[in-house]
Formats: sequence, C-alpha cells, structure tokens
Amino acid sequence: MLYATFILKENIYLNVFVMKEYEDRDGGDNLIIRVEQKEKEENFSEWRLPDMACYKSYGFSELDLFAIEDYLTVNESIIWDDWREHKNARIA
Repeated sequence: MLYATFILKENIYLNVFVMKEYEDRDGGDNLIIRVEQKEKEENFSEWRLPDMACYKSYGFSELDLFAIEDYLTVNESIIWDDWREHKNARIA
C-alpha cells in the first residue's frame, strides 16, 4: 500500500509503502515499511516498526537514513492507524 510521498531534500521525493503486517515471536504486531526514491526506485530502505530498525538499505547516505528514521518516528502512530483502517476496509 502506498502510504505517502515526502521530500527528503530539494528535488528528492520518497515514496513510503506499507508492505505487510506480521506477528513476532512474542505476539507483538510489526509493520514492514519500504521507502523508495521516487525517481530512482533502486535507492531504497526497508524498516521494521515499532522498533524502528532499518534492516536493508541501498543508495542512501547515513544522513538520509537518519532523516527517514525521523519521518517514520514522527508519523508512526498515524501510519499504524491508517494501516489498520486500510486493513479493516479490505475485510469489510
């Protein structure tokens, strides 16, 4: 699900996708988030929420990853709410 597009730097737009939800060993809910540069999809990073772990990345600098992490941290609760709403709409 394409969640949002935001500006990383001047003329660099990122698409944020919610890829899937899964349950960890302890029964907690997690989301897989993929962030791609809009003009260069080969530049991407994949994140696990709620622990804000970037487990895969290509084409982004360390400063870019910090900016993406900041975006995800600030918007985490909204992302979760929107994902649950989207998931419930698919079921209904």
